[in-house]
Amino acid sequence: MEVRRISDALKVRAQHQADEIAHDDTRRQISFAEWDREVDEVAGGLAAAGLVPGDRVFLPISNFHAVEMAIAVFAVFRAGGIACPINTRLNPKEIAEYAALCEPRFCITDAPDRVRDLKLAACWHAEDMPRNLTALPDQASLDPGADAEILATSGTTGKIKGVVISHPDLMTGVTGYNMDRSRSTLNALPLTGSGGNIGIVMLPARGGATAITQPKFDPKGFLDLVREKRPNLVYLVPSMLRLVLDHPDAPDYDFSGVKYLMTGTAPLPHDSVKRAMDLWPHLRIRNSYGMSEGGVGVSTTSAEQVLKPGCVGKLPKHMQLRDEAGNVITTVGVVGEIYGWQKHPRRYWNDEQATADSFRGGWTKTGDLGFIDEDGDLIMAGRSKELIIRGGYNITPLEIETVLHLHPAVQQAAVVGIPHEILGEDIAAAVTLRPGKTAETEEILSFCREHLADNKVPRTLVIMDSLPLNPNGKILKKYLAEPLARAAEARRRAA
Repeated sequence: MEVRRISDALKVRAQHQADEIAHDDTRRQISFAEWDREVDEVAGGLAAAGLVPGDRVFLPISNFHAVEMAIAVFAVFRAGGIACPINTRLNPKEIAEYAALCEPRFCITDAPDRVRDLKLAACWHAEDMPRNLTALPDQASLDPGADAEILATSGTTGKIKGVVISHPDLMTGVTGYNMDRSRSTLNALPLTGSGGNIGIVMLPARGGATAITQPKFDPKGFLDLVREKRPNLVYLVPSMLRLVLDHPDAPDYDFSGVKYLMTGTAPLPHDSVKRAMDLWPHLRIRNSYGMSEGGVGVSTTSAEQVLKPGCVGKLPKHMQLRDEAGNVITTVGVVGEIYGWQKHPRRYWNDEQATADSFRGGWTKTGDLGFIDEDGDLIMAGRSKELIIRGGYNITPLEIETVLHLHPAVQQAAVVGIPHEILGEDIAAAVTLRPGKTAETEEILSFCREHLADNKVPRTLVIMDSLPLNPNGKILKKYLAEPLARAAEARRRAA
């Protein structure tokens, strides 16, 4: 058959690798043939429920139902809809805000409490999706160039945005179908983000590999799965890798079947690389860098590269460094902002201004800084904006500051990222109080827990008499990072 969409690629995989396992979430396994058949059934069920091409389908599905997430995403494709995965760790308010942006007509979820107040034509539990094989749309009638997904990203502002990914974009890099047998990848990435969605949900259809997903990460459980499933490749974000390395039983687990260790989504601590190499000297460790907005994708290819702090591999032809004036930087050691080019440019859903700011002539402006060393390797040098990456999740200070300012006693608020040995960065906040108002630290943090996802609540909060300001009244966060880091260390010692 003609492969026009990623869902067509699954059909071909089902013919060539019918009985091989495509997805395994430790609760359930599904073969390529079973995956393909259930996708057809659910796609027909969505069409029978009234879905028409272009309708958005909301997918707040946790990794406990990773198999169902894979079925749902590809079913939306075959029904002609646009898949909108969203992390179930977000609170109902955040999920409602993203729904207001995407305006989904239907929903499939394993967290019905998160969507109970949304206005939807229909909503099904992930274990009870609609099925009607006779209503499956003619795949040849669907537009191969249509939008396929909207992936949530907080980018570099406090507002959740939706990155639009087309079917031609998803088809980029799809490999052939004459593999002798599948490889296997073990991961614990959330399947709602770019890495988990494109890297894991699509993985079996894109390259014939088996995707094994741990429902909820814990280091011992991950080690147990390495022993039980014997994957060829493991993917661990830096914070997860550190927790695995710190587990006292890690040296006792057999990693001989694992050939590759992939990591990315956050800065990789240098000592984690050295410890992993000492513990598993046979492993090929790869550190990668990418972003939901697309146009950026690079990885180390050698031990020499991954041992360089901040190195993410050779700067490829589809990426550039530019100065503030937009001029391309080619000089060794000069820091610039990273740009990436994409054949099928992405955009932000219903946000023309943000699209114009970030996507320019096929190039994506990342907001990340880097430089080229004497070997031609790209070395990350921080972020031009204030994005915090905590345990692989992008978190924006503005979002947290907005909530802090809602507290009736808070006058000023500033949030910064501070170093954390496991998470890479942690969240710290400094606030001042309104005249005549009083509040305790725990009271303000409790308020944050009511309005933010758990991973966005500051772990350290200090009430100050005043915050450092510039002549224009802007808070100078660079003077807060050190005292907040000291406060965090004191809190850890006390705990």
